[in-house]
Amino acid sequence: MHIAVGYRWFPTSIAYHLERSLKRAGCAVTYVGLPCDSRPGYDSATPIDRVVAELGSTPDVFLWVDAGGRYFPLGIEELPIPSACYLIDVHLGHWRPHAARFFDMVFVAQKDYLPRYRDAVGHDQVYWLPLAAAEDRHRRLELPRIYEVAFVGNIARAHRTSARLRRLKKLASRFNTNDFFRHYPPDEVGRVYSQAKVVFNTSIAGDVTMRIFEGSGCGALMLTDSDQNGLRDLFEIGNEIVLFRDDEDLIEKISYYLAHDKERVEIAEAGYRRTTEDHTYGHRAQRILELTQGADLGHRASLRTASDREVSLERRTVLTHLHMLDALCDEGRRLGLGPVRRLYWVLPCLVRRLMM
Repeated sequence: MHIAVGYRWFPTSIAYHLERSLKRAGCAVTYVGLPCDSRPGYDSATPIDRVVAELGSTPDVFLWVDAGGRYFPLGIEELPIPSACYLIDVHLGHWRPHAARFFDMVFVAQKDYLPRYRDAVGHDQVYWLPLAAAEDRHRRLELPRIYEVAFVGNIARAHRTSARLRRLKKLASRFNTNDFFRHYPPDEVGRVYSQAKVVFNTSIAGDVTMRIFEGSGCGALMLTDSDQNGLRDLFEIGNEIVLFRDDEDLIEKISYYLAHDKERVEIAEAGYRRTTEDHTYGHRAQRILELTQGADLGHRASLRTASDREVSLERRTVLTHLHMLDALCDEGRRLGLGPVRRLYWVLPCLVRRLMM
């Protein structure tokens, strides 16, 4: 099978983990996303149907992965081959259901959002595809577990007033931890978690984060705060992963498992087996291949047959939230909007760019 994948490349990208796993599964993969560093790609203004037409061989499927950044495949509703998308942060913002309408098959990372996306796209080819561990990055290394608690992740502005930052400060003041507030390159994440007895996670909106799979995949006891979005379908709570209720319970749980080595190691080992046997990007790649090969993909996307105005309005929503100002200007010109109407067309995006 030949899959063309489009996304904004960076070394910790979920899309990059998936791309490598698809290749290991024997799939021919062609990267058609944005150029970055030494990796060639295509300008975001180039319609994806033109990009695909210029490839040496026609892919069976085009896959867009929601990896963040200013990239959305323009002209996707005109693509002659089936299209699929993998939407990651469906628990944030409201623009992704609009984006989903452009695609013939939709994968979402959070289970509780399946009904919403099925309603949005108007077809039944919407599937749950949880996040996972990357086998070559998030694997158990035989290192001394020198950290009582570990965490590697985003402490950006959005988290400054969240429970995440508050809890990290509490943990840093009570336990021996890694440096929560520094950046770790991709190759160091597995090393940090392989040196941890406990890996801490707190979700933004009950989402099952990649950290849950990273920590358990490195053999640490995984401690998280929510069982929403299918966590109980992925892990056996209490036997493979541990939940905490609030800040007080978090401290109590960590203290308990640090004082009970045998119980902690047994749960961590069970979580490790579950992740390595069921929850790697190799498993997710196989799922994508099973569904794209087994389904009658066809042209299911509702926007393939929608009016030009409806398509443009949906694209405007997506491009605005991805801060793709140049693409919006081009769309306004294509629609024949005059200067005043074109300013109104791009104004929401311009405001968002100025506030960044």
